[in-house]
Amino acid sequence: MKMTNAVIGGMLALGGLFIAGCTKHEGGPVDGSSANLNQMAQIQAQALADPFVQSDQTTFADQSLQPTDYGSLGKVDAPVTPLRWARFVSGVTRTVTTTILPGDTMAVAHIEKTITGTFRIKGTEGNVDTIISKPFTDKAVRNLLMRKVNLLDTAVWRPSATSLVDGGTNPPPANNQITITQVQVFTPTDTVTITDPIAYYLRYRWLPFHSGEKKDCPEFKGGDKVIIQATVVSASADTDLVALRYGFGFGYALAPGRRQHMTLISQTQNGDGTFTRVYQATWFSHFFTGFFNAGVDAVTRGTLYDDSLPYSASWWGIPYRVY
Repeated sequence: MKMTNAVIGGMLALGGLFIAGCTKHEGGPVDGSSANLNQMAQIQAQALADPFVQSDQTTFADQSLQPTDYGSLGKVDAPVTPLRWARFVSGVTRTVTTTILPGDTMAVAHIEKTITGTFRIKGTEGNVDTIISKPFTDKAVRNLLMRKVNLLDTAVWRPSATSLVDGGTNPPPANNQITITQVQVFTPTDTVTITDPIAYYLRYRWLPFHSGEKKDCPEFKGGDKVIIQATVVSASADTDLVALRYGFGFGYALAPGRRQHMTLISQTQNGDGTFTRVYQATWFSHFFTGFFNAGVDAVTRGTLYDDSLPYSASWWGIPYRVY
Protein backbone atom coordinates (compact mmCIF):
# COMPACT_ATOMS: atom_id res chain seq x y z
CA MET A 1 0.00 0.00 0.00
CA LYS A 2 1.19 3.47 -0.79
CA MET A 3 -0.78 6.26 0.81
CA THR A 4 -0.24 9.99 0.95
CA ASN A 5 -1.62 12.61 3.25
CA ALA A 6 -1.00 16.34 3.63
CA VAL A 7 -1.36 18.42 6.76
CA ILE A 8 -0.80 22.17 7.06
CA GLY A 9 0.42 24.00 10.14
CA GLY A 10 -0.28 27.66 10.92
CA MET A 11 2.01 30.57 11.63
CA LEU A 12 4.31 30.13 14.62
CA ALA A 13 4.14 33.88 15.11
CA LEU A 14 0.45 33.47 15.97
CA GLY A 15 1.38 31.04 18.70
CA GLY A 16 -0.19 27.80 17.45
CA LEU A 17 -0.26 24.99 14.95
CA PHE A 18 -3.55 24.63 13.08
CA ILE A 19 -4.04 21.27 11.38
CA ALA A 20 -6.20 20.20 8.46
CA GLY A 21 -5.69 17.25 6.15
CA CYS A 22 -6.90 14.68 3.69
CA THR A 23 -6.07 11.06 2.96
CA LYS A 24 -5.97 9.15 -0.31
CA HIS A 25 -4.64 6.04 -1.95
CA GLU A 26 -2.37 6.65 -4.91
CA GLY A 27 -3.83 4.65 -7.81
CA GLY A 28 -6.77 3.36 -5.77
CA PRO A 29 -9.93 4.40 -3.94
CA VAL A 30 -9.84 6.83 -1.06
CA ASP A 31 -9.44 5.04 2.26
CA GLY A 32 -10.98 7.18 4.95
CA SER A 33 -11.22 4.53 7.65
CA SER A 34 -10.69 5.58 11.24
CA ALA A 35 -7.64 3.29 11.55
CA ASN A 36 -5.92 4.83 8.54
CA LEU A 37 -6.72 8.39 9.58
CA ASN A 38 -5.34 7.70 13.07
CA GLN A 39 -2.21 6.18 11.54
CA MET A 40 -1.58 9.22 9.35
CA ALA A 41 -2.25 11.61 12.23
CA GLN A 42 0.27 9.73 14.39
CA ILE A 43 2.96 9.94 11.69
CA GLN A 44 2.40 13.66 11.25
CA ALA A 45 2.43 14.34 14.99
CA GLN A 46 5.64 12.34 15.47
CA ALA A 47 7.28 14.12 12.53
CA LEU A 48 6.47 17.59 13.85
CA ALA A 49 7.60 16.60 17.37
CA ASP A 50 11.01 15.41 16.15
CA PRO A 51 13.60 17.68 17.83
CA PHE A 52 15.58 18.13 14.62
CA VAL A 53 12.43 19.36 12.86
CA GLN A 54 11.54 21.72 15.70
CA SER A 55 14.95 23.38 15.75
CA ASP A 56 15.90 23.73 12.10
CA GLN A 57 14.51 27.21 11.38
CA THR A 58 15.94 28.40 14.73
CA THR A 59 19.41 27.63 13.37
CA PHE A 60 19.05 30.29 10.68
CA ALA A 61 17.27 32.93 12.78
CA ASP A 62 19.05 35.62 14.79
CA GLN A 63 18.15 37.38 18.02
CA SER A 64 20.09 40.57 17.33
CA LEU A 65 22.26 42.33 14.76
CA GLN A 66 25.75 40.83 14.98
CA PRO A 67 28.89 40.64 12.83
CA THR A 68 29.46 37.28 11.19
CA ASP A 69 32.24 36.38 13.62
CA TYR A 70 31.14 38.80 16.35
CA GLY A 71 33.99 40.94 15.07
CA SER A 72 33.96 43.16 11.97
CA LEU A 73 33.22 42.55 8.31
CA GLY A 74 35.72 45.26 7.49
CA LYS A 75 35.73 48.15 5.03
CA VAL A 76 34.86 47.30 1.41
CA ASP A 77 34.28 49.24 -1.81
CA ALA A 78 30.50 48.79 -2.17
CA PRO A 79 27.30 50.86 -1.92
CA VAL A 80 26.89 49.61 1.65
CA THR A 81 29.61 48.66 4.12
CA PRO A 82 27.90 46.08 6.35
CA LEU A 83 28.98 45.97 9.97
CA ARG A 84 26.26 43.80 11.47
CA TRP A 85 23.42 41.76 10.04
CA ALA A 86 20.65 39.45 11.10
CA ARG A 87 17.79 37.33 9.77
CA PHE A 88 14.69 37.94 11.91
CA VAL A 89 11.93 35.35 11.50
CA SER A 90 8.35 36.55 12.01
CA GLY A 91 6.36 33.50 10.93
CA VAL A 92 6.61 29.85 9.89
CA THR A 93 3.96 27.80 8.11
CA ARG A 94 4.48 24.02 8.13
CA THR A 95 3.09 21.44 5.73
CA VAL A 96 3.56 17.69 6.20
CA THR A 97 2.95 15.24 3.35
CA THR A 98 3.13 11.57 4.31
CA THR A 99 3.65 8.56 2.05
CA ILE A 100 3.31 5.08 3.49
CA LEU A 101 5.62 2.76 1.56
CA PRO A 102 4.76 -0.76 0.33
CA GLY A 103 4.77 -3.19 3.23
CA ASP A 104 3.13 -0.72 5.64
CA THR A 105 6.15 -0.70 7.97
CA MET A 106 7.93 2.41 6.67
CA ALA A 107 6.80 5.86 5.63
CA VAL A 108 8.30 9.14 4.46
CA ALA A 109 7.13 12.40 6.05
CA HIS A 110 7.97 15.32 3.76
CA ILE A 111 8.07 18.52 5.81
CA GLU A 112 7.93 21.87 4.09
CA LYS A 113 8.26 25.19 5.90
CA THR A 114 7.56 28.64 4.51
CA ILE A 115 9.55 31.11 6.59
CA THR A 116 8.92 34.85 6.46
CA GLY A 117 10.71 37.74 8.08
CA THR A 118 13.12 40.61 7.63
CA PHE A 119 16.82 40.60 6.80
CA ARG A 120 18.48 43.65 8.39
CA ILE A 121 21.91 45.15 7.78
CA LYS A 122 23.50 47.78 9.98
CA GLY A 123 26.30 49.57 8.18
CA THR A 124 27.46 52.74 6.53
CA GLU A 125 26.29 54.18 3.23
CA GLY A 126 28.28 57.13 1.97
CA ASN A 127 29.91 57.47 5.42
CA VAL A 128 26.44 57.74 6.99
CA ASP A 129 25.22 55.12 9.46
CA THR A 130 22.23 53.26 8.13
CA ILE A 131 19.99 50.25 8.77
CA ILE A 132 18.64 48.50 5.70
CA SER A 133 15.67 46.13 5.90
CA LYS A 134 14.89 43.56 3.22
CA PRO A 135 11.79 41.36 3.52
CA PHE A 136 12.32 37.69 2.77
CA THR A 137 10.40 34.49 2.20
CA ASP A 138 12.39 31.28 2.46
CA LYS A 139 11.29 27.72 1.79
CA ALA A 140 12.84 24.80 3.67
CA VAL A 141 12.18 21.12 3.00
CA ARG A 142 13.21 18.00 4.90
CA ASN A 143 12.29 14.31 4.78
CA LEU A 144 11.90 12.05 7.80
CA LEU A 145 11.99 8.28 7.44
CA MET A 146 9.34 6.84 9.77
CA ARG A 147 9.26 3.23 10.93
CA LYS A 148 6.41 1.24 12.47
CA VAL A 149 7.58 -0.51 15.64
CA ASN A 150 5.94 -2.46 18.43
CA LEU A 151 6.08 -0.87 21.87
CA LEU A 152 4.27 -2.71 24.67
CA ASP A 153 2.40 -4.79 22.06
CA THR A 154 1.16 -1.66 20.33
CA ALA A 155 2.17 -0.67 16.79
CA VAL A 156 3.42 2.93 16.74
CA TRP A 157 5.27 5.11 14.23
CA ARG A 158 8.60 6.68 15.16
CA PRO A 159 11.24 8.69 13.23
CA SER A 160 14.29 6.56 12.44
CA ALA A 161 16.27 8.80 10.06
CA THR A 162 16.30 12.33 8.71
CA SER A 163 17.52 14.03 5.59
CA LEU A 164 19.28 17.37 5.67
CA VAL A 165 17.32 20.60 5.38
CA ASP A 166 17.36 22.28 1.97
CA GLY A 167 16.46 25.94 2.33
CA GLY A 168 16.65 29.20 0.49
CA THR A 169 14.82 32.08 -1.13
CA ASN A 170 11.31 31.20 -2.33
CA PRO A 171 10.70 31.66 -5.14
CA PRO A 172 14.29 32.18 -6.32
CA PRO A 173 14.57 35.75 -7.63
CA ALA A 174 16.13 36.61 -10.96
CA ASN A 175 19.32 37.64 -9.19
CA ASN A 176 19.64 34.40 -7.20
CA GLN A 177 23.30 33.83 -7.95
CA ILE A 178 24.35 31.33 -5.32
CA THR A 179 23.67 27.62 -4.79
CA ILE A 180 25.14 25.12 -2.34
CA THR A 181 25.98 21.92 -4.22
CA GLN A 182 27.85 19.83 -1.65
CA VAL A 183 28.57 19.67 2.07
CA GLN A 184 31.16 17.48 3.75
CA VAL A 185 31.30 16.89 7.51
CA PHE A 186 34.56 15.56 8.97
CA THR A 187 34.08 14.17 12.47
CA PRO A 188 36.61 12.44 14.75
CA THR A 189 35.29 9.06 13.54
CA ASP A 190 33.71 9.53 10.11
CA THR A 191 33.28 11.62 6.96
CA VAL A 192 29.85 12.40 5.52
CA THR A 193 29.51 13.76 1.97
CA ILE A 194 26.12 15.04 0.78
CA THR A 195 25.20 16.32 -2.70
CA ASP A 196 21.39 15.86 -2.50
CA PRO A 197 20.27 17.17 0.89
CA ILE A 198 16.73 15.79 1.04
CA ALA A 199 17.52 12.38 -0.51
CA TYR A 200 20.43 11.59 1.83
CA TYR A 201 19.26 10.00 5.08
CA LEU A 202 21.13 10.04 8.37
CA ARG A 203 19.88 7.34 10.69
CA TYR A 204 19.23 7.68 14.41
CA ARG A 205 21.86 5.23 15.60
CA TRP A 206 20.79 5.62 19.24
CA LEU A 207 17.39 4.01 18.47
CA PRO A 208 16.96 0.22 18.15
CA PHE A 209 15.09 0.41 14.82
CA HIS A 210 17.45 1.82 12.23
CA SER A 211 18.43 -0.08 9.13
CA GLY A 212 18.69 0.60 5.44
CA GLU A 213 19.67 4.26 5.74
CA LYS A 214 22.97 5.57 4.44
CA LYS A 215 24.92 6.90 7.41
CA ASP A 216 24.60 7.43 11.12
CA CYS A 217 23.60 10.93 12.18
CA PRO A 218 26.75 12.71 13.40
CA GLU A 219 27.19 12.44 17.18
CA PHE A 220 29.67 14.45 19.19
CA LYS A 221 30.96 14.73 22.70
CA GLY A 222 31.54 18.20 24.09
CA GLY A 223 34.82 19.55 22.75
CA ASP A 224 35.01 17.30 19.68
CA LYS A 225 36.67 18.91 16.66
CA VAL A 226 34.44 19.14 13.59
CA ILE A 227 35.38 20.37 10.11
CA ILE A 228 32.72 21.36 7.58
CA GLN A 229 33.40 22.09 3.91
CA ALA A 230 30.76 23.58 1.62
CA THR A 231 30.92 23.75 -2.17
CA VAL A 232 29.06 26.73 -3.63
CA VAL A 233 28.39 27.73 -7.23
CA SER A 234 28.17 31.52 -7.58
CA ALA A 235 27.72 33.97 -10.44
CA SER A 236 29.51 36.71 -8.50
CA ALA A 237 33.07 37.62 -9.43
CA ASP A 238 33.52 38.71 -5.82
CA THR A 239 33.26 36.09 -3.10
CA ASP A 240 29.90 35.83 -1.38
CA LEU A 241 29.31 35.48 2.34
CA VAL A 242 29.15 31.88 3.58
CA ALA A 243 28.68 31.33 7.30
CA LEU A 244 28.51 28.28 9.55
CA ARG A 245 25.81 28.25 12.20
CA TYR A 246 25.77 25.82 15.10
CA GLY A 247 24.73 25.41 18.71
CA PHE A 248 21.04 26.23 18.32
CA GLY A 249 18.51 23.83 19.79
CA PHE A 250 14.78 23.81 20.47
CA GLY A 251 14.16 24.35 24.17
CA TYR A 252 17.78 25.26 24.89
CA ALA A 253 17.63 28.91 25.86
CA LEU A 254 21.22 28.79 27.10
CA ALA A 255 22.66 26.99 24.08
CA PRO A 256 25.49 29.14 22.71
CA GLY A 257 24.32 29.78 19.16
CA ARG A 258 27.20 30.80 16.93
CA ARG A 259 27.56 32.28 13.45
CA GLN A 260 31.07 31.78 12.09
CA HIS A 261 32.62 32.98 8.84
CA MET A 262 33.67 30.13 6.54
CA THR A 263 37.04 30.59 4.85
CA LEU A 264 37.47 30.31 1.08
CA ILE A 265 39.96 27.50 0.40
CA SER A 266 39.63 26.98 -3.36
CA GLN A 267 38.06 28.61 -6.42
CA THR A 268 37.51 27.44 -10.00
CA GLN A 269 36.18 29.52 -12.88
CA ASN A 270 33.63 27.37 -14.71
CA GLY A 271 33.82 29.17 -18.08
CA ASP A 272 30.14 30.10 -18.11
CA GLY A 273 30.36 33.17 -15.92
CA THR A 274 30.06 31.18 -12.70
CA PHE A 275 32.58 30.11 -10.08
CA THR A 276 32.82 26.97 -7.97
CA ARG A 277 34.13 27.85 -4.54
CA VAL A 278 34.87 25.67 -1.53
CA TYR A 279 34.56 27.14 1.97
CA GLN A 280 35.69 25.58 5.22
CA ALA A 281 35.16 26.12 8.92
CA THR A 282 36.44 24.31 12.00
CA TRP A 283 34.55 24.33 15.28
CA PHE A 284 34.53 22.47 18.56
CA SER A 285 31.30 20.94 19.75
CA HIS A 286 29.57 22.69 22.63
CA PHE A 287 28.81 20.87 25.88
CA PHE A 288 25.03 21.24 25.73
CA THR A 289 23.53 17.81 25.09
CA GLY A 290 20.60 17.38 22.74
CA PHE A 291 19.59 17.50 19.09
CA PHE A 292 20.76 20.36 16.88
CA ASN A 293 21.20 21.47 13.27
CA ALA A 294 24.46 22.92 11.97
CA GLY A 295 23.78 25.32 9.13
CA VAL A 296 25.71 26.36 6.05
CA ASP A 297 24.26 29.78 5.28
CA ALA A 298 25.24 31.33 1.92
CA VAL A 299 23.92 34.75 0.90
CA THR A 300 24.71 36.68 -2.26
CA ARG A 301 27.11 39.57 -2.03
CA GLY A 302 24.34 41.90 -3.17
CA THR A 303 22.17 40.87 -0.23
CA LEU A 304 24.64 42.45 2.18
CA TYR A 305 26.49 45.03 0.14
CA ASP A 306 23.84 46.60 -2.11
CA ASP A 307 20.67 48.20 -0.80
CA SER A 308 19.08 48.09 -4.28
CA LEU A 309 19.22 44.28 -4.58
CA PRO A 310 16.77 41.92 -2.84
CA TYR A 311 17.59 39.25 -0.30
CA SER A 312 18.81 36.01 -1.92
CA ALA A 313 20.14 32.99 -0.03
CA SER A 314 20.82 29.27 -0.12
CA TRP A 315 21.20 27.25 3.08
CA TRP A 316 21.46 23.65 4.22
CA GLY A 317 20.88 22.29 7.72
CA ILE A 318 22.90 19.29 8.94
CA PRO A 319 21.47 17.40 11.96
CA TYR A 320 23.79 16.39 14.78
CA ARG A 321 23.50 15.11 18.33
CA VAL A 322 25.62 15.98 21.36
CA TYR A 323 25.63 13.37 24.12
